[in-house]
Amino acid sequence: MKQERERFFNSELPYLLTGETGHMLLGEDLNCVLESSDTTGGFTYSRALAELVHGLALTGTWQGNPTRKIYTQYSASGATWIDRIYATRQLLERKLCLEATVAPFTDHLAVCL
Repeated sequence: MKQERERFFNSELPYLLTGETGHMLLGEDLNCVLESSDTTGGFTYSRALAELVHGLALTGTWQGNPTRKIYTQYSASGATWIDRIYATRQLLERKLCLEATVAPFTDHLAVCL
């Protein structure tokens, strides 16, 4: 699973984005974090995702209160913010709101931008 994710971030996604120079929004259940502060338990780090986010100059859209952590998945082993939305600076400047809300059809909170 981790190898498939790394291949996706290293090869497939950059290929799909070839020639893209405009606004960009990247969001999904990434099943990994870029910082240990995004989880209360053990975590899976993705160097390929970190390089992709940095290389495309994307910024996380979540700007919550750092003293009151919000997570999108809770389990017996901890809580994690793995459902992320990254955007280019131009799109981030136009953001009105971002919230995590209950979604009854999944074990994650839905992230709404």
